[in-house]
Amino acid sequence: MIDNNTNQPSNIDPKILKKQERKKMFAQLAKQREEQRQFKIAERQKLREQFIKYKGEINKLETKCKNDIEAKWLDFRGQVKAKMLSQKDAKSQFKKYHKERINQFRTEEQEYRHLNTEILKQKFSFRFRRWFFGIGKEFSRITWVGGRQIIKDFGIIILLIIIMALIFLGLDALFTYIPKG
Repeated sequence: MIDNNTNQPSNIDPKILKKQERKKMFAQLAKQREEQRQFKIAERQKLREQFIKYKGEINKLETKCKNDIEAKWLDFRGQVKAKMLSQKDAKSQFKKYHKERINQFRTEEQEYRHLNTEILKQKFSFRFRRWFFGIGKEFSRITWVGGRQIIKDFGIIILLIIIMALIFLGLDALFTYIPKG
């Protein structure tokens, strides 16, 4: 026979149906958690790749700047040897070029560092969200005691306090009336 309300066979126990529904629900939850975990892993990987990319860019800029400065210095030294420039003029021009190149490098480095801090902020917000998600999971695991159980526990505690008070009262009375010897 088929039950008209649920379109399920009526000979199946409702508890079994609830268990099946719970199993489906838990399977869906497990699937969602796995999808979330995979998404988080992909996000972390993207952030890591961006971080490595920007770090590599900074290193490339630094080496390029050093190489340019060394090449320019060699160019100035060559001009001094060829008597095209005096040594004083070569040094002043080199210092000027050096300052310009270093300032250019610093501005580019600041841009990359700014991008790097943005990545770190994203990592922090990800960790912060994960922490709150963990708190939510912990709260879902809490089982609260019912009112009857609280009353039972309270009664047991009061009974134990009374019993212990009577024991100590009896021991105190016993040791008070024993003559000192």
